Amino acid sequence: MRVMFSLASLVGIVALTACQSSPTGLSDADKTAIRSASQKYVEAANIQNVDAWLQQVSENAVFMPLNHAPLEGRKAIAQWFSAPQSQGPVTLSLTLAEIDGRGDVAFVRGAYLLTRNNANVGTGNFIEVWQKESDGAWRIIRDVWNTNAEVATTAGRDVEAVKGAVATHWAAINKGDSETIGRQHTSDFSMFLADMPTRLGNITENSPGYKRFATAKTDWKVRDVQVQPLGDGTAVASFFMEGSVTWADGTVDRRPRRVSEVWANQGGVWKESHHHDSVLTPLR
Repeated sequence: MRVMFSLASLVGIVALTACQSSPTGLSDADKTAIRSASQKYVEAANIQNVDAWLQQVSENAVFMPLNHAPLEGRKAIAQWFSAPQSQGPVTLSLTLAEIDGRGDVAFVRGAYLLTRNNANVGTGNFIEVWQKESDGAWRIIRDVWNTNAEVATTAGRDVEAVKGAVATHWAAINKGDSETIGRQHTSDFSMFLADMPTRLGNITENSPGYKRFATAKTDWKVRDVQVQPLGDGTAVASFFMEGSVTWADGTVDRRPRRVSEVWANQGGVWKESHHHDSVLTPLR
């Protein structure tokens, strides 16, 4: 019995020692720190602050984006993150569903939402692996995500992309942002405007309409945007405009307009190739 008791005691001591040496679950403080770091990750992404964004990413991290080869290391991840968003920046939102782990390693599961000008351009789910590094900060070491099927169709993506491009375009017009406006026009862009019988091409310093448009101030609000993809890399956007345009001579035009625009996908970037608007007049 003494031998049996001693053996049982030894097993118990070994088991207790093993339990004490194994990593414990995440503390509430660790979970709070990970939530805080995740929030900083989102905030930095949404203001395109690459340096602040990378502070939440481990030096040897691996990201696995959709339809893309794995990105290994901060340099490759930073280059991917900094790629031009020619249709206008997207806003990222995360919903964290689960945080768990052991010791200095944790995983985060959740859902994401991407919007551009308040239009949904992507939803899906993600799994992140975080590690507590030598400076005490939690950083992402692995990241992979998927896309929900309902927004994955080509036609659906085209509709949302063109809607986002239209919103970005008219916001730039109201701000007088000629750089963004020009970047969103095709090389053969042309437009037909209400009260102007002649066709106008790109508004450059040498074009007929430059002086008039360079000095105009606009405050247009776009509503009821409808997009019809044509299946050949082009789409028609139709919508109403309300607001005003103030010309250099002080004349103010507040007549609402009906607008039709043709947008072309050039190398994955949607650009406006044709614009036509007409003044809406009340029925007699």
